[in-house]
Amino acid sequence: MVMGEIGREYSLAIIGGGPAGYMAAIRAGQLGLDTVLIEKEDIGGECLNRGCIPSKMLLNVAGLVRDTEYLRKIGISASIGKIDMKKVQAENRRVIQKLRKGVEFLLDSYGVKIIRGEARFESSGHILIKKEKDGGGLESIRFRNAIIATGSIPYIPKEIKIRGNVITSREALFLEKIPKRIAIIGAGYVAAELGTFFAEMGAEVYLLARSRLLSRFDQELVAEVARSKNSRMSIYEKCTIVSLRQDKKGVVIEFTAGENGKLQKLRANKAVVAIGRVPNTAGLGLENTKIKLDKDGFICVNERMQTGEPNVYAAGDCVGGQLLAHKAFMQGLVAAEAAAGIKGSVFEPRSIPEIVFTNPEIAVVGMSEDEARKRGYDVKAIKFPFSALGRAVAESREDGLVKIICDSNNRILGFGMVGKHASELAGEAGVALEMNAYVEDIAATVHAHPTFYESIHEAMEIALGKPMHYLLKKK
Repeated sequence: MVMGEIGREYSLAIIGGGPAGYMAAIRAGQLGLDTVLIEKEDIGGECLNRGCIPSKMLLNVAGLVRDTEYLRKIGISASIGKIDMKKVQAENRRVIQKLRKGVEFLLDSYGVKIIRGEARFESSGHILIKKEKDGGGLESIRFRNAIIATGSIPYIPKEIKIRGNVITSREALFLEKIPKRIAIIGAGYVAAELGTFFAEMGAEVYLLARSRLLSRFDQELVAEVARSKNSRMSIYEKCTIVSLRQDKKGVVIEFTAGENGKLQKLRANKAVVAIGRVPNTAGLGLENTKIKLDKDGFICVNERMQTGEPNVYAAGDCVGGQLLAHKAFMQGLVAAEAAAGIKGSVFEPRSIPEIVFTNPEIAVVGMSEDEARKRGYDVKAIKFPFSALGRAVAESREDGLVKIICDSNNRILGFGMVGKHASELAGEAGVALEMNAYVEDIAATVHAHPTFYESIHEAMEIALGKPMHYLLKKK
């Protein structure tokens, strides 16, 4: 193609092949739009290739290792011998590849063209692509509508250099040797999940939190995780990193922690920087459009995922809010349908589940107790402990509880759950909130026994003052 020549026009051009992008492309293909998907790395994005999927595969392995302790407790001789992390990682890569091929199959089945390269807006109707494959070079395309789905990238402070034994979560998820000592700088869900994995696999873990562990979550739920944490994990809160240097043995970190701000020093084989994420919008050529960014660099959109350019939409992490794959999925669907002219398609969920896959898991859906009070609700917070749940006792997993938040009329406002299978309990919680359910609605629904999700029903019965498996304290 001659430089400056504008090539083929597509009905829809999508930049980014992660959860928002590939979901939008599949939906666009279903709707019959002539669609091109531009991705410079692997289809599936951060979630499938370097985040959600590999981390859950590794956490499952860690859970199997942990289960040997339970087996010994009940009289079954079991032990873990040598752990071959190269084989574990080979399986990790197999899982990722299988899922990625599945997504690519769906895209191909719906007629979506994939161009491997880096896209840049030249105008509100023209994209220039620096191709990574097929001989490289530049390709120029026109579009009637476009969706930006470029996601987010790890935030790295300027004073920290990622090299050698200082790595991000991306590299940490593919280590072929478990470090004896590993420091994790951060306190969000990524840091907490990595800490869980490495501690269960035998590493000494040092979690350095700038404020508190999982500070965005109800601290009553977090306290359950802190109580149940592996003894090999040390948590330092209110930390400030003073220095981080590397030597032949690994890394040395000097930091202050706690109320007194006492200077401390630790040595580790690896240091993982897992502080947070920032929008991946640099180099997109947004200055050549009317697209606006907020103060943190996220793309501004309306409820139809429409940007300042009427024919350009954006979805997923790059628009901010909760940086979650399932949120991105739904936003990608809405963006594709809006681009196809479906007027009723908007992104207005009543709640978006937030899950932390620690041991035990945390799940939050809807408002927390504090948030509901700040919004002016007359709040009731009802709790049911797993120690009174038959299935949890049978499996020796009594470390957990369900907490429901409702108003004075028993309308459900939110759920907080911590314990085994909390991530799965979030399903019923999400449906309840979307259906604007009341306590009586859930209480009148027969829940199977013995199950973990039965705990939600038990909490509703407490709210109504008639629990069958829990003794109410007299006021």
